[in-house]
Amino acid sequence: MKIIAIKKWCDENITPLAWQRIVMKNLDAFKTTGLSVSELSNPTEAMEMNDILADLVKQTIKDVYQIEIPVHAL
Repeated sequence: MKIIAIKKWCDENITPLAWQRIVMKNLDAFKTTGLSVSELSNPTEAMEMNDILADLVKQTIKDVYQIEIPVHAL
């Protein structure tokens, strides 16, 4: 799953700072994949996350913002 797609969706549908909050809540999981905060703050088109991270991000969005990312946004 492309990180930039999720970040863009968060920016447009929640708030511009939502992605940063999601990253911070899941920072330990992101770090295990070798991704840093600075990379996640400005993801490139090539950056992807595995299914486990994607599920964590989706669950965090649901828990914090009480909304779900539509499938077409991914």
